[in-house]
Amino acid sequence: MARRRTNNLKWTADLLKLGEIIDLKTDRVEMGYPFVRKINYATLGVTSTDKIFAERPVNEVVKKIEVRLDRDIEDNQKEYRIEIRGKKYNIERIYIKEDLRLMELSLSYAN
Repeated sequence: MARRRTNNLKWTADLLKLGEIIDLKTDRVEMGYPFVRKINYATLGVTSTDKIFAERPVNEVVKKIEVRLDRDIEDNQKEYRIEIRGKKYNIERIYIKEDLRLMELSLSYAN
């Protein structure tokens, strides 16, 4: 008998995509990262191997999360950002688990 799978994606984050936003002070259109949708995630630990592999002065991996498979994020990873508790993160690397329909995202702080 197959084991019952539980939902491990307990936390919620905001998915942001590069696009046009309106600056409220000047009423001009600017490039920014408007809100797209909420995504559920599970936190994974960052290992020392991850830190060594991505050891660059600007883009150090500080967080790893697991989300449901999304081909748009996979195909255009540089256009997306993740916002967790008010902090914005760039997506540095994506590891796909096809059989489980999950993605592991390695995140670094956004400027």
